[in-house]
Parts: sequence; C-alpha cells; structure tokens
Amino acid sequence: MRFSVEEINNSTNILPNVSLGYQIFDQCSDTQSFPGIFNLISDNGLIQPWHEPHKNLFKVIAVVGTYTSTETRTVAPLFMMNLIPMVSFYGAASSVFSGKNYFPSFLRTVHPNKDVIEVIVKILQHFNWRWVAFLNIDDDYGNDGRTLFINMIKDTEICLAYTKALDSNTDYTPVFKQIQVQKISIIIVFAPEWTAEALIKAAIQLKIKDKVWIAGDAWSLNKKLPTEKGIKSIGTVLGVSQPVVTIPGFSDFIYSSKSQNHCENAEQERFCNQVCNCSNLSAEAIIAADPSFSFPVYSAVYAIAHALHNTLQCGSGGCNGNITVYPHMVLAQLKKSNFTLLNRSIEFDENGDPKHGSYSIVFWNHSGDAEEVGFYNFHPSLHFYINNSKIQWYTMGEVSAPTSLCSQECPEGNAKKPDGIHKCCFKCEICPNGTYVNSTGKLLHMRGRG
Repeated sequence: MRFSVEEINNSTNILPNVSLGYQIFDQCSDTQSFPGIFNLISDNGLIQPWHEPHKNLFKVIAVVGTYTSTETRTVAPLFMMNLIPMVSFYGAASSVFSGKNYFPSFLRTVHPNKDVIEVIVKILQHFNWRWVAFLNIDDDYGNDGRTLFINMIKDTEICLAYTKALDSNTDYTPVFKQIQVQKISIIIVFAPEWTAEALIKAAIQLKIKDKVWIAGDAWSLNKKLPTEKGIKSIGTVLGVSQPVVTIPGFSDFIYSSKSQNHCENAEQERFCNQVCNCSNLSAEAIIAADPSFSFPVYSAVYAIAHALHNTLQCGSGGCNGNITVYPHMVLAQLKKSNFTLLNRSIEFDENGDPKHGSYSIVFWNHSGDAEEVGFYNFHPSLHFYINNSKIQWYTMGEVSAPTSLCSQECPEGNAKKPDGIHKCCFKCEICPNGTYVNSTGKLLHMRGRG
C-alpha cells in the first residue's frame, strides 16, 4: 500500500499537484481494529451516523481493506452507514458482500468465493471426479464456500461424500478416518494457510496416502508445505490461484525500506515491518510471502486514486481546487472505474466485484514449485483449460488421472439401482427380459406392437 501511494504521489499523470495521505492500522484482532476505525469516522471523539452529506466529518475519503471476510463483516457496517468506500483487496471473498442492500459502498479487487468454487467444480468435471470431500475453515469465508459448492453441484454428477468445518481445535484423526472409510480420493480444502498447514501436517503424521488435494486460492501458493518432510506421500496437490503480476519497482522499494536503520516514530516500532530495519522478516521473505497478494492491493489503491482524480475533474493542467470531496462522491466514481493497470483492466460490476480477471490452475511439482498447468478466464468470455500432460500424478508412471467414483459405471445390459442417499452410489442389476435402460439409467419396459 505504501508503495502504491508513493508511486501515485510521484506521478504527473494521476492527481497532479494532489498528494494522497494514508494511515495504516493493524487488523490482527478486533481490539486492534476498532480504536483505529472509530478514530477515522469520529469528529471530536463523537460518531454521528447518517449525518447530513454536506458535513464532512470523516478523516478519510476511502478505506482499503480489511483482510478476511469475518473482519470485514465486523467493521464494514461502520463505513457503510455513511457510504465511505471500502475497497477490499484479498481475503474478503465471501459472497455476502456482493449484496448491495447491506454493503452499498463495498467493492473488491479480488474475485468472490463463487468464482473460485466455479473453477474447482470445473476441475472436478474435467477429470470426471464425482466422489469428493470438502473441508473448510469454520468462519464466514469457509462456510460461504461450502454453501456455494453444495449449490453449484446440485445439477451435476458430483456428490459431496463428506464435509467438515475446521478450527484450531479440530482433531484430524476422525476426519481422515471418515475419509478413508468412505474411500474418498479427492479432498477439497477451502481454508487459509494456517488451517491448511495444520491439516496437511496431520495427514502426513497419520500416513494418509494417495489422495488428490485441491487447494483454494488462499493456500495454493503456500511456500512451507511443499518442502514439508513426507509431503510427497500424501498424493497430488492441485490448486486455484490468483495470477501472479509483477509490479515494476516494488522489489526495489522493499529492499530500500528494509535498509533503513531507524523508525520514523515510536508508534511504528510496534509494527516495524512497515518502515524500519526489522529483523523479523527479510526483504526476500516479504517479496516471496504470497506473490499473488500484491496486485489486488496495488489495484485497490489505484482505483481510489482514479476515482478521486475524476471527482476533482483533474486534467493535464491540474485539478479543480474548488471542489469539496465527500466519500459518497468518490464512491460514485469508483463504481464507474474503467482503466488499465499493468495491462490489466480494472472495472467493477453492479455488485462491486471485479468484472475482469482470471485464475491460474497450479500443480505442486516434485521440485516444490506451484507450476501453472491451466487457467480460467472470466472476461470477455469464459475459457477453461488444463494441460493434463504437465501433471505428475501420485500414481507413478500413470499418464491418466486417478478416478474418484462411489460406484463404477454399470456394464451394458445392466440398470442402476440406488444404493444409499447419494446419486453417485448405486448397484448394477441385470435387466430382465422385455426391458431396456434409457440415457438416464432408468429401467423401462418395452411396449408391445399394436
């Protein structure tokens, strides 16, 4: 965020002679979140909701953040009540934020959960995997993903054999026991990195073998797990990830920031990774932490800057200094966003979700790298592709993907008889004389000729 603001302030093409200011707050807990937020929306220590729009009582015209769906759902109403634009950049992917009745001034530069789930379903259909488990973190993000998945597979041949919501107290032994009992080969993990790390480490410890793991975009580019001892024994890891966009000058900015030997003020010593020579993280660690993370933040800041540029009627000669800017004016321009940033189109749909974009489909290769093996483009038309030959399956020497079916297809001359509650599970029975099986597998009697 600091890099984006400083780049804009040094540019003559956007907001000429206007400098953006910013304040960064730690969002690691509610106790850290609320004091800063109350400070932003208060006037002399008082909060006045639904005040007259012409009285600008706020210290900000827009907010970038917050990180997770749960955090966002907690604090967003404080900004929504006065239409302060809130542009989320990464983790707030729950579909609830697409509802403009409750979140009228919320926008995001990351795709909502429904898009990630759509890609996961496409992967399952591509490999004809019909018998799957869905494990998710037990919070707004994870539970939303599970609900979307259940709804999206209703009219498909995919069956959800097992699902479990995970938290920090989850005992993974019964979870994997259930997966083994039901002979599930495909495990979808829709959770943040810390939950996925605990799950995968438990799988290694419990000697879970020969599975296909499908990682959501929150952990598909994890750097630690591919080097974990025993990781190769658990099977094959595929994932959905945000495309990695290289931002020119960003690495140099990080190295320059880390070389500083002092903090700007005592307050920033508490969050020393922001400015000073903090030994906790190296520049390399910051740059490599999640390469898909930077561009959503970068584009969120630029979207606000472009909206302010248009609000102030800026041109090559400068901006109109006679215009008093209110948050709702910036929001109106944000909704009209349509610009190109690093050869990528930035535009929001009617729900405040990104109109353009794509996902990479990755495979954790034997070198421990997340290798791109496919993609899913959203705009201008949907385009899904996977290069099967790039994937090295846990079934060594096998070219074709593993199978995951509750029941094998019935041979010719047999009809499917339901076996249990799942449509994927059935027994095969020989068709009696005078009957036939139609395209749906239903047994029908032949009609005699009149």
